[in-house]
Amino acid sequence: MPDLFRGRKWDLVGKRRYWYIISSLVIASCLYALIARGLNYGIDFTGGGLLTYRVPHSIPAGQQGGATADLRDTIDGLGIPNFVQIAGPPLGGKNLIVVRTQFPAAAKTDAQRNDAVTEQSDKILEALAKDPRFTGIRPAAKEVVGSVVSQELISKALMAVALGSVFILLWIMVRYDFKFSVTGIAALIHDVIVQLGFFAWLQRPVESPFVAAILTVVGYSVHDTIVIFDRIRENVKLRKGASFAETTNISLLETMARSVNTVLTVEFTLLALYFFGGATVHDFVLALLIGVTTGAYSSIFIASQLLTGWKEREERRRAVGRPAPPVVTVGPRRRPEPAPARSQPQPEAAAAQPAQATPVGADSAAQPKAKRKPGGKAGKRKKRF
Repeated sequence: MPDLFRGRKWDLVGKRRYWYIISSLVIASCLYALIARGLNYGIDFTGGGLLTYRVPHSIPAGQQGGATADLRDTIDGLGIPNFVQIAGPPLGGKNLIVVRTQFPAAAKTDAQRNDAVTEQSDKILEALAKDPRFTGIRPAAKEVVGSVVSQELISKALMAVALGSVFILLWIMVRYDFKFSVTGIAALIHDVIVQLGFFAWLQRPVESPFVAAILTVVGYSVHDTIVIFDRIRENVKLRKGASFAETTNISLLETMARSVNTVLTVEFTLLALYFFGGATVHDFVLALLIGVTTGAYSSIFIASQLLTGWKEREERRRAVGRPAPPVVTVGPRRRPEPAPARSQPQPEAAAAQPAQATPVGADSAAQPKAKRKPGGKAGKRKKRF
């Protein structure tokens, strides 16, 4: 498959203000939904009844998906929040109907909750007995799940998410740098808030599988972010003269195809599970769909952009604290004047000129003394006069 992103001239880092605005609007809407509407906690977190019914004959595998959906619609018509599952022994037929109900809001004490579960069980049994597929249905077991177990599940879920984030923070810090770890955790917080906000807007029940979906999305998002961080670190070493923003932009374009292809492959599988996997996995698959999409977005447009902004601020601080080089003013260049040419006496002219006589009265020390031979014509003339 050709790479549609490598080599493009798209300035993803230069437009990071737009990504910040989009993410801020989405997070603000999700926080509003969490505060105004709140999460629709399911039976695992609020407590309720666990009712089991036995059917004389096993339900065929091809009819279990439709039967589960019909059971949920029937119980919803009674005004009872529920979660339905068709179960049975591993080697036998599926002849058990497991229904988890939620306590009514008016039931506060344990006695009131026990009476409420009993009343719910009678209503459900009466409604299911009218369906010819469940002829001969009878109650098999009834349990009441208290709020103590629910609070323990909530605390363990929060602890699991917190510990996972801390370990990821430490690993990225050891593997890369503190700035990489902080920006990676910021992207994870973005993903978790968006995932919770979407479920608050849709008012889908939050069960134990939702916690598993959050942890799965956290791991997937970190994996995608680390791939981009690793490419940024490699390009920083290879491109010495480029700025950090240019290096990040090139790294994003080089890894964009991998991120898009991975998220599309996962989403195609999740969509098939959502439409053909049955009603029991709808909420879990929906949480994964939202989380995988936001995880790919945050890796490209949140984590790397925050890292680039942090690095650029550090570069500007270093430039401000660095002493300025001395200013050298350069004036107009002056051409050097040519030196006067020295006249060299020609050998012929020097030979033709007569020898200059030594002036009379000159310093005898400065003049070399000529050696005179005694006698001769001068001496004879001197003797005559």
